[in-house]
Amino acid sequence: MHLKIVCLSDEVREMYKNHKTHHEGDSGLDLFIVKDEVLKPKSTTFVKLGIKAIALQYKSNYYYKCEKSENKKKDDDKSNIVNTSFLLFPRSSISKTPLRLANSIGLIDAGYRGEIIAALDNTSDQEYHIKKNDKLVQLVSFTGEPLSFELVEELDETSRGEGGFGSTSNNKY
Repeated sequence: MHLKIVCLSDEVREMYKNHKTHHEGDSGLDLFIVKDEVLKPKSTTFVKLGIKAIALQYKSNYYYKCEKSENKKKDDDKSNIVNTSFLLFPRSSISKTPLRLANSIGLIDAGYRGEIIAALDNTSDQEYHIKKNDKLVQLVSFTGEPLSFELVEELDETSRGEGGFGSTSNNKY
């Protein structure tokens, strides 16, 4: 799977410009917390992650691989590439905090073009401070395939647009 990521500020672009998965073959791309924030006790906070993203795959189920992978499909036919849904998972290190992803796993539909947001529950009786550059969540493909990404200036438009978190039932977060 290949991600196209739009950074919503120059500061966020700096964070991602040299970012990568930590080990070849990793299934998740860690996402940065983009500003210090205090999460109130026993509450849910919608943490904006400062990026928009889409995922691409080949219709024939061949996924983009890292450039050096010998399995990369050699097919320049853009009509064979489609947007696909992807997942927002908590990183395993979140277990060292009182935080959890409120919806357990976030599904980012193929047509969604809004900012990626992590709904984080603070299960503690105390405030919890998250800091800029912390990494609490990650983007993952449905298959767990390794992924690659590039920074882009814009994403294509869809009929869904930026509606998320209950937008199909007109709920706003």
